[in-house]
Amino acid sequence: LLCPSPLAIQSLPAQTIQPTSALSLPGAFSLNLFPGINLPIGAESRIVSPGVGATLGAEYSLSGSPLFFGIDGSYCGAELTGAEVDPFTGSITSVSAFVKAGLRFPVLPWLRLSASGFVGGGYNVLETTSSIYNKAAPALGFGGMAGLEVPLGKSMALGLRAGYLSHTNTYPGLVVQAGTVISLHNLSRQPASVLLVEGLRFDTVFPVFYKYYDSNPIGSASLVNSGGKSISDIVVRILVPRFMDVPKTQTVPGSLDPGARAKIDLYALLNDEVLKVTEGTKVAARIDVSYKMDGAERQFSLDQSLDIADRNAMTWDDDRKVASFVTAKDNAVLTLARNVSSVVRSSAFDSINLNLRSAVAMAETLALYGMSYVIDPSTPYAELADKPQSVDFLQFPRHTLEYRAGDCDDLSILFAALMEAVGIPTAFVTIPGHIYVAFSAGISPEEVQKTFSRVDEIIIRDNTVWVPLEITILKEGFVQAWQIGAKQWREHATRDQARLYPLAEALKKYPAVGLPDAETRLVFPASADIANAYRTQLTRFIDREIFTQVSRIQTQIAESKNDPRHINRLGVLYASYGLNERAREQFQKISSGNRPYAPALVNLGHIHFLAKEHPKALEYYEQAQQLSQESPALLLALARTNHELENYGLVARSYNRLKELDPALAGRFAYLDFRGEEGKRAANASGIANTVVWDE
Repeated sequence: LLCPSPLAIQSLPAQTIQPTSALSLPGAFSLNLFPGINLPIGAESRIVSPGVGATLGAEYSLSGSPLFFGIDGSYCGAELTGAEVDPFTGSITSVSAFVKAGLRFPVLPWLRLSASGFVGGGYNVLETTSSIYNKAAPALGFGGMAGLEVPLGKSMALGLRAGYLSHTNTYPGLVVQAGTVISLHNLSRQPASVLLVEGLRFDTVFPVFYKYYDSNPIGSASLVNSGGKSISDIVVRILVPRFMDVPKTQTVPGSLDPGARAKIDLYALLNDEVLKVTEGTKVAARIDVSYKMDGAERQFSLDQSLDIADRNAMTWDDDRKVASFVTAKDNAVLTLARNVSSVVRSSAFDSINLNLRSAVAMAETLALYGMSYVIDPSTPYAELADKPQSVDFLQFPRHTLEYRAGDCDDLSILFAALMEAVGIPTAFVTIPGHIYVAFSAGISPEEVQKTFSRVDEIIIRDNTVWVPLEITILKEGFVQAWQIGAKQWREHATRDQARLYPLAEALKKYPAVGLPDAETRLVFPASADIANAYRTQLTRFIDREIFTQVSRIQTQIAESKNDPRHINRLGVLYASYGLNERAREQFQKISSGNRPYAPALVNLGHIHFLAKEHPKALEYYEQAQQLSQESPALLLALARTNHELENYGLVARSYNRLKELDPALAGRFAYLDFRGEEGKRAANASGIANTVVWDE
């Protein structure tokens, strides 16, 4: 009888016994001893009883590979029994040797699976009560084994395995064995130089920051030289299948002396596939390690689980992280922002700050769109802001547009994205339990008092003027949202509880991402509706801004008994803010009758000029020319209107005279020296095509 061969359990070399990871085995020798039982199967099981035996083996495991080879010597014996063969009762024993090859795979830090095949020969002895049946003969055999292996320290392991043996002239059987192994590698008197990876730890990965992890760690570990020789040429690489295109080489020390330890940070260059994770998941990260000892290269790999949160997840340990959600280049954001921008640029309020006009239009558009402020019941900002490690759920702008709702961070992200999409810088403002948005006014601090009547409603930081906006009350109007935002800033800034984070600065550390999902069809408000809401809200703002000036001029008009100079000044004030209908009403009061007021006629002409009604504008300018001497404002108006009508001879007459009276004013409108398309391009390039000089 040839007993089945045991599969030797390889003891783990020092660097593979890790509390956190399973490693592939480096090259090493081991000896093993396995007692066991063999169970006959088939017809022979009626005459052969279960037997006992033992196996002594030697094994070598290849470096950096699950493959191993070995030889085994085996002994086993069994009794013959059964009524049918009473004359032949006795025993059968065998001594055999095998060569084997197999694979070993780590599945847990403390458990490995193995499988192998073997083939060999032996010598069988049959002894019975009848001497005529006694014989001894050689035999061939083959079979296979599978087992579980548990290492116990650096030099010992225990195992359990089962297998099958088929023999040429006896019987097939099943084998069950349990045994132990002693590593010759670890018992060697020669000093071992072994690299350990200890304390391997990965933080939760947040998909929205996948670019951030290229230069900021996702985890850490320690490299330890546990042997007696120096280690050199250390290389550590990390790969997260599916979410990384290539392994990321880590920054590690080039060498470690015996007993030395080095802590390393771990980085990963993730791809945008991670943005498809809509539910938190757990994946495997592979760490490949190679090094040299005594000039020979050694390598091993280990696996570690890695938690990936859903793509909307974020923690508030750094408020600047919110920048990654501001996807200003998203198609849905660009479509809405550019439609609103076209309404703004075609309006008649060019004298008002463009950034401010754009913000008014964006806010009114979102209100028209039906955007609502809804507190997230599961992750409210007010609670999580004071818990920096708690995970919050933030919406991307596209999703907020789809849902038409969001909490304070969602709405602030959306508004910032819309403004950034048309080139207007934004910032996030945080106060205890709340976050909202601010936008750049696009002016210098020195211009603040000339532009805004209430300087306490703006924020000046690092030479930039910011307008705060409480985006959660959009339905109450832009002016109210601005006033509340400014009030919150004032109250908390005095207690050093307010912070402002410019988006441009935050994006340097937390870049914005692009969602890979299919686009959603969204229906935005019509341009005409946007324009009406925009004009209404902007007029409300203008009324607030000029209220004091209007009151003062109206008092002067009453006290002077309707002096046309003051009435004209009131009209100019209205006109300079784009309130052309109110301006027209004032100019018409003093442009007719027995004594028409010439500047009012010029200004009425300007209203028609801005409306592209050039022949009508020219009528008013010519009436003013008949009533008064030449004035720079009138000469300029005549030259510009004739230029639009392509009366270039009349243009030259008026413009040359203007150069004599007011060279500086003439220089601002130098395009009048050009004709046709060249003149139009020059006017547009100078930014004064829709600018007039009101005659006061």
